[in-house]
Amino acid sequence: MTNKEHGSRVARFFAGIFIGIRTYGWIFVALAVVALAISAISERESAHISAIRPEVIPLEDGANLVEAEELMELLSASFTKSLDQLKLSDVDVERVEEVLESQAFVGDAEAYVDADLVLNISVRQRVPLLRIIADNGQNYYLDREGIRLPLSQNYTVRVPVVTGNVVPWSEDYREKPDHQLGQLMALGDLLRHDPFLAALIEQIDITDTGELVLAPKVGDQVVYLGRYDEEMTPARLERLKIFYREGLPYEGWRKYRSFDLRYADQVVAKKA
Repeated sequence: MTNKEHGSRVARFFAGIFIGIRTYGWIFVALAVVALAISAISERESAHISAIRPEVIPLEDGANLVEAEELMELLSASFTKSLDQLKLSDVDVERVEEVLESQAFVGDAEAYVDADLVLNISVRQRVPLLRIIADNGQNYYLDREGIRLPLSQNYTVRVPVVTGNVVPWSEDYREKPDHQLGQLMALGDLLRHDPFLAALIEQIDITDTGELVLAPKVGDQVVYLGRYDEEMTPARLERLKIFYREGLPYEGWRKYRSFDLRYADQVVAKKA
């Protein structure tokens, strides 16, 4: 072997050692970074939650059916530790959201822990559409999604009140196209989406024959709407709006005791 060949082999040997050292060095660096990351995560997981900040988004009129204090009590009952002793590892945000959404007035809950170890909670309330006060003794709210809500101890929501011969509550009413509760939901949506009607109608009474009688907020009149019909009911309500806007101002509301919308293309008004 010549000196030149020997020198080349020695150079390749040391080059291989250098490459090996560099490669293993990066591996050691990567392992050190992973170890530090795991340590930081473990340290964070063992740290205590610094605070819990619940927020209840108010309804359109600024009211709350459920208060933040009630939600804190609900959360406290769901943990084995007191809330001021919770570690980050004790908090499953998905579980927190599920617990809060089990409360009757909570429609949606979002929870997250920020960089300061604060558990932030934001709650959207269910929004009542109608209040049912039936002759059968049932008394509850129907929300905009058709969910039955109990009465709130904190606030009474000003929504149209349904009275009279209301059918008993049924969990599967939405599966039945002609169910009375579904029809009431449809009527409630009609009233809610029309500012004039929303400001006008205070009560919906259901007669023994299943017909609808509306009571305005102003005056002593009643409005005979008839049975709910997907096409006819909106048209009848539109006639009522026109009558209030164009017919009544000339003579005044107090001169009438009833308006009947059950006849085609007309409003039959009876004077007091």
